[in-house]
Amino acid sequence: MSQDLADFSNDISWFFSDNEKIEVIDEKSFICSKEFEEKFPSLTKLLKKARITKIKYENQNYQLFGWTNQSSKSFGWLCLEPRTEVEIDKTLHPDHILLLKNFGGITERWNEPEDTWLINLNNALTFEDTQIGFIGFEDYFNEMCQEEAIEVKVKPEEFISFAFEANGNITMYHKQTGDVLMFAADHFFDFITPYENYPEYTLYKIDNCNTFRDWVEIISDQWLNHIKN
Repeated sequence: MSQDLADFSNDISWFFSDNEKIEVIDEKSFICSKEFEEKFPSLTKLLKKARITKIKYENQNYQLFGWTNQSSKSFGWLCLEPRTEVEIDKTLHPDHILLLKNFGGITERWNEPEDTWLINLNNALTFEDTQIGFIGFEDYFNEMCQEEAIEVKVKPEEFISFAFEANGNITMYHKQTGDVLMFAADHFFDFITPYENYPEYTLYKIDNCNTFRDWVEIISDQWLNHIKN
């Protein structure tokens, strides 16, 4: 067992069952397309710095991306494998499709820093977890807008939710434009602003983050800042 896998198992102790075998397939370096590297330079830089352990658990293949933080401890992501183009739903934005062809998305983190947008997320970017719309907040959203006599112009069916916080907050992008919004019914964030005067605890813009690509790159830079030189 690699040290990264051991540290992941210790920090996220509930993930692996004692009754299930963990198969370590191989260790590898990150390889991506030129288009991916040009579109996501910070994510590419981050992933190329990683120690990658490929594992199989409960008939699912994972890639463990591990780094060393400034306290000389390992930290990182448990990710799904990239998808082939034929496996990916074409309703996703082209930037998300490009990402998934090279990187499968994040399912767990270990020893994570507390100042990144991944904190408290159940998962992010994975094809398996993406959903159309506000995943159950549509009625709440309409009721909040009706109470404040706000005309609803946002159509939930035009958005793809791709990052999911444990308390229900979601981050989403518009299918066509890739523009990012957050639906935050329960938050204390200081980096979001109510979207076009919609009620508090509904839709927000993320400060200095306009698109799906921006979100991915900002997350990557946040993690790069914690890697030991």
